[in-house]
This record gives sequence, structure tokens and C-alpha cells, in this order.
Amino acid sequence: MRPNRRLLWNVLKSALALAVVAGVGFQFYKVLTALDPADLPHDIRWGRLVPAGLLYLGAHTLWGSFWVRLLRSQGVHVGYGLGLRAYFVSQFGKYVPGKAWVIFLRVGILRPYGAHPLPVAVTATYETLTSMAAGAMLGVFLLPWLGAVPDEISGNVAALAGIAALPLVIVVLHKLVVRVASKSRGPDARPLRSPSFALLTGGLLQAACGWCLLGLSLGLTVRAVAPDPPPWTGPAFLADLAAVALSYVAGFVILVAPGGLGAREYVLTKALGFEFATALGTTKAAGLAVVIALVLRLAWTAAEVAVALGLYAWKPSRPAPAPPAAAPETSHAWGGPPPPP
Repeated sequence: MRPNRRLLWNVLKSALALAVVAGVGFQFYKVLTALDPADLPHDIRWGRLVPAGLLYLGAHTLWGSFWVRLLRSQGVHVGYGLGLRAYFVSQFGKYVPGKAWVIFLRVGILRPYGAHPLPVAVTATYETLTSMAAGAMLGVFLLPWLGAVPDEISGNVAALAGIAALPLVIVVLHKLVVRVASKSRGPDARPLRSPSFALLTGGLLQAACGWCLLGLSLGLTVRAVAPDPPPWTGPAFLADLAAVALSYVAGFVILVAPGGLGAREYVLTKALGFEFATALGTTKAAGLAVVIALVLRLAWTAAEVAVALGLYAWKPSRPAPAPPAAAPETSHAWGGPPPPP
């Protein structure tokens, strides 16, 4: 891409990102200003937000551990400490429109430790798609627990189902590419591998456990913000899980939204608004949902930034360079082997 076109594309992505955030922010402003200040939650239970942030980190630790397993399947042998360091530090890249910087940061962090850029980039893509696919599947399956499904969600069920099928589709395409490319690659070329079906299936289950932690995190946030929180029952947890999965996947799909900012909160407020509408009325429920979405974003971001900065400050030792091969001994100007004693 030419420099002028690249600059124009970056400006366009930034403008779209600002438009998404500004549009959602204006919508939230209208919702909040339509309420009497006395009707807004003002006694936040901060003690519940700390475990909410820890649950968020636990979910990403599960996802990051799956990425390390993918790396090892490609012959990139890194420890879980180094792999999770690259995973969490790279999360800063998702705040750049397009989210490609997540992959660039992982490649840059692991390159000094001998990791080839190609498998790092490929496995990062597999990990992200697998995690989002698990969220999309949970969101689709748990739609009935949301009650009255918002139009913004019900009208995009087909798109969510497509995201859920992405890992399987990519594996099939990858195998076809490997088969075609192997005919033209030399015998000494780096082998092209695709994750096994068993590995991806285990990754989906691992990612699903992470989504359950995010559902618990949202449930804690609801009970930290809502003046009269609903009882924490099984159906309530499933509704929280569906809401957080659908909103997070929506933030991922809107590539120009930095870190899903705006898109995630918008879908989450729509999903939560129906949960509180019966008890509080439509207007108050919408305002409470907005406050919960914003507090959840703050709790998650604070936990993520704290861990990422701590891991960035930690500098794992790099592997020692291999010693150069010893040159054969010579005993005279002809360069032959030394004479026998």
C-alpha cells in the first residue's frame, strides 16, 4: 500500500472509531440526562468490583494459555510466563483501530526469544477467532434467557452463527492451502501446520470457561451498582453470560472500535435494559444499564492495565546465543589435518 493511501486509510479508521464512540456516548448522555439524578445509582459497592476485575483477568489467562498451547503445537516452545506476558501486553494493541497491533506486539515481544513471526501471527489469529467463536456460540444458545431480545441482537443471529463457525472453516481452508502449497515448496522449507481438531475443540471448551468467568464478573458488577440487585440464580447467571458474550463479540466485530469501545457498551445496555425493565420501568432500567456498562468497562480496563504494566516491567532472560561451531584445526599453510604424533 502506498504511503498516501496508508495515511488516508489510517485517518479513515480513526474517524470511524471516533464516530462510533461519539455516537454511543451521545446516546448514553441522552439516557442519563432523561433521569432524575436521584434515580441514578450513587452507592457503588466497590468491594465487589475487585473480584469482578480478577475474574476478567482469569478469563484472559485461560485464553492466553490456549494461545501458548497453539504456539507449542507450531514448534514455538515458550513458557507460560513468557507467553502470558506477550498476551497481556499485546492487549494494548486492541485500542488502535483495526486491532492488528495485537498481533504486531506479540510478534515483537517474542521475536527476541527466538520465535518465528509467522507462527506467532497465525496462532494469535486462531486464538482470537476461537475465543470469539466460543462467545458467539454461547450467545446464540443462551438467547432465550435474555427474555425479550433486542432488535440489535435478534437481527444479527446469522452473523453470530457465522462467527461461531470460523475456526472450523479456517482449519479446512488451511489444510487445502497446505496441500496446494506443499507441491511447490522445497523439501527444506518450514513445514506448514494447522491446529488439530482436538486442540481446537479443547480451546473452545477452555474459551467457554473463560466466558463463564466473564458472566460472573458482570453479575458481580450488577450487584455492585444496582440499588436493589436481583437474586443471583441460575437463570440470572445465564442471562448475564449471554449479555456479556454478545456484547463482547459485537465489540470484536466492529474492527474500527478501539477495544470494542462503544459497540460493546451499546449492546450490553440493550441486553441489560430488558432485564431491569419489569422492576424499574423502561427509562430507569436504561439508565441503570448504562451505569453498569460504564463501571464494568472501568473495572476491566483498570485490572488489565495494571497486569499488563506489571508484566511489561518484568524482563524474562533471553536464551543464550549458540556458540559458533569450532573450526577444524590446521597445522600448516596447506590447511590439512595435523600430522599424527
